[in-house]
Amino acid sequence: MTAKKNIQDSICHRKPDIAYPCEWEYKVIGTDKSKLEEIIIEACQPTTPSIALSNVSSKGRYYSLNATLRVENEEVRLAIFKRIMQHPEVKMVL
Repeated sequence: MTAKKNIQDSICHRKPDIAYPCEWEYKVIGTDKSKLEEIIIEACQPTTPSIALSNVSSKGRYYSLNATLRVENEEVRLAIFKRIMQHPEVKMVL
């Protein structure tokens, strides 16, 4: 293995260093903007996220929304991610 490959592997497998509590942003992509908003609000309960339109695809088929909220710890952050991802209307969460 090369030194570059070793560095890439260690970066890819390293856990991010996040200081909790913190503001966290999820980018949620799907085809129905209203439904995405409902999914995000439901998944983030009891916290109310700030939701903003991020982008619309060139053909208007896909929407991306940014949902920002305060998360208290990694467990909460990952649980919200999983709750959003479980919906078939959601194509991707970043």
